[in-house]
Amino acid sequence: MIEKTKLIMIPVFTLCFLSYSVLIGKFYEKFHVSREIWIGLCGLLSAALVVAFIMDLFFAKHEGSRDDKHE
Repeated sequence: MIEKTKLIMIPVFTLCFLSYSVLIGKFYEKFHVSREIWIGLCGLLSAALVVAFIMDLFFAKHEGSRDDKHE
């Protein structure tokens, strides 16, 4: 079963990927958004992805140590 952190990380990764794709393709001009704001959005989504990844590692480590104690 997919843990809650993976359910958070998958959409955040998708949004992060799409925002970088928009930045590289210069589609932000069609949305009438400045490049600096779009770079900030990409940075914010990247930071959210890093936090979700660290949370996933943290909870996976605790699940692993809990499983070791039961054996």
